[in-house]
Amino acid sequence: MKINGIILLNKERGISSNSVVNKVKYLLGADKAGHLGTLDVLGEGLLPITLGKGTKLFDYYLNKDKVYRTIFKFGETTDTLDLEGEITDKNDVVVTSEMLEKIIPSLIGKQLQMPPKYSAKKIKGRTAYSLIRQGIEFELKPKEIEIYSIKLVKQIEQNVFEFEIHCSSGTYIRSICRDMADKMSTYGVMSSIQRTRCGDFDINNSFTLQEIRDGKYSII
Repeated sequence: MKINGIILLNKERGISSNSVVNKVKYLLGADKAGHLGTLDVLGEGLLPITLGKGTKLFDYYLNKDKVYRTIFKFGETTDTLDLEGEITDKNDVVVTSEMLEKIIPSLIGKQLQMPPKYSAKKIKGRTAYSLIRQGIEFELKPKEIEIYSIKLVKQIEQNVFEFEIHCSSGTYIRSICRDMADKMSTYGVMSSIQRTRCGDFDINNSFTLQEIRDGKYSII
């Protein structure tokens, strides 16, 4: 039987979006498969996967807004703006909840955001991170995005905070961390990210890879 539609995957950390799409495609025997918005290897959470004729819905769903749960650590940064990179800068600034609540409103709204250099951003058909690894110089251009809300969920420990961020498609959460830290004259690094919503799709309706293997899933 031909498999067509969308399955909501709850992606685990440590696997690329393309790799997990191929696994789902194989498990379900779909002719074609794609995903609606990349999650980094370190990212987890909601990854809508299109199957068969569902891939025709790609353009309609791709540009929907997203919601993330993320943890930022302040006082240091890396060349990748996440824990995969090498530490490049540090300082002794101690960030407080009051400091964050004060600067968060300035990050809300439409704006030009500079993507991280280590990203899947395409430069003349090639990804930025692949150019860096080959030592090729290039310049990134800022992209217009919109941040609808940033909620400070809790402080986990000194300089480590959890946030919920609602933003437009194409927004880099690592860049929000960088820009937030800059407003407080310090550095920041994203230590974890989980996507909880993608357009109308919610993580509460998603399935793990193991559940799909066990046949405990449904296709929209």
